[in-house]
Amino acid sequence: MKAANKQLAEWDAELNQLHERNGDLVLKVQMLEQELKEAQRDRETNLAPTVAELPEPAELLNQLKGRRKKSRADLADMETVLDLLGDRD
Repeated sequence: MKAANKQLAEWDAELNQLHERNGDLVLKVQMLEQELKEAQRDRETNLAPTVAELPEPAELLNQLKGRRKKSRADLADMETVLDLLGDRD
């Protein structure tokens, strides 16, 4: 009977250790899930600019002409480029 009680006590101690470890792992999983949610939220807010953030075609053409004086692009080209960027979603 003494040996059985000793064995039960050992199993009880082992079970308590497993419960503690399980609790720690559950907490760690919850923390990682929270980090993942925050990272996903940050990623969504840092995606490509929306159509509203794109410059006007004329402004874009002026910037292009300022960098590349001999560019053959025209306003219609800039409108097409902005349309393509807007449809990328």
